[in-house]
Amino acid sequence: MFTLNRLPSPALVRVIAYSDPATWWALGDSYICALINSTSFRCGWVSHLAKGFHAPAAITCIEDIDTQRRKVLDPVTSIFGSEAWISGNFVRALSANYPVTFNAIALGLVKTLLLNGDRNTAALVIQRSHARLDIFDGRFVRDLVVQRPEMWMLQWLAVSGLDFEELYSRGHCFDMSQLTDWVMASRVELLRFLAGRGLRLPVRSLMEYALGHSQPDLVEFLIGHDSGYAHELSWNDLLLMACTEASTRLDVFVYVASKTEPSIVWAFAAACLASHAMADDCAYKKFMALRSLPNAAEWIVKPIRGQTPIERLCERLTYENIAHISPFIRDYIALGVSTANMPSIVSALCQ
Repeated sequence: MFTLNRLPSPALVRVIAYSDPATWWALGDSYICALINSTSFRCGWVSHLAKGFHAPAAITCIEDIDTQRRKVLDPVTSIFGSEAWISGNFVRALSANYPVTFNAIALGLVKTLLLNGDRNTAALVIQRSHARLDIFDGRFVRDLVVQRPEMWMLQWLAVSGLDFEELYSRGHCFDMSQLTDWVMASRVELLRFLAGRGLRLPVRSLMEYALGHSQPDLVEFLIGHDSGYAHELSWNDLLLMACTEASTRLDVFVYVASKTEPSIVWAFAAACLASHAMADDCAYKKFMALRSLPNAAEWIVKPIRGQTPIERLCERLTYENIAHISPFIRDYIALGVSTANMPSIVSALCQ
């Protein structure tokens, strides 16, 4: 009686690979399961799937790599339950015995491995294939880093020979959207890494997001990165930005203020905080932090363009904001600012 077990292994591999391996696996036959679980079978099956997908000619855009992973790699993964089958032995065997298939699906293998944190096997794929990480003007790298925004990913890309400056210049990787996400997540280590690879980050644009969403150390990194360039951002510039932006975090404001020196800038900053008090729930706390700095009492009361701080605030008074502004006026009065020309209703509120 004829049985499949009597077929030579290469022939049986072709029979199973060209039919439905999942069905064969489900039979539970120990011999067949052991065959399917072998590296040689996986190589043959992947080659068969790649030919069915026309893999060598399929990669024309970034989306094709995910389609390739879904049609060539996922069927194998569905049997074994994870991508652990893409091992170093598999990569060596596929590259040696099916070089055309291997090079065709190399980027799909790299992406699958990196998203699963297998840097060593991904590096092996790069070493043995013709794959270029900078394909599609950096969109492939961008996709990797967006999905795994980790330091080890950037380090792996650097070790693999990626030219970060060249990629950045193309405008599709490490763009403003991507950098903004890192700023808002306070991922200072990622930004510091890029700066160390020679990238000139858009500090002023990023700082607008950093003030309201990041930690003080990221703000310090950005202003340090800007140092030495034309039109560099100073701590005084940053203090005025922090006062104007109502979303500025209190801890960031306190840190920025502590980096400035006593000057008329403090008068502008204090007045700005007071005038924006209705939009900023922390405006008075920021004002008090500024007031608590050494010699602040001398500077925050200085006239600005011939007007006292109280006169400037009274010009901006409305029924809607008077309750928000009056605490500032009380403080200015306590610091000795003249109350001349102050409306009677304000005087009554500030008693």
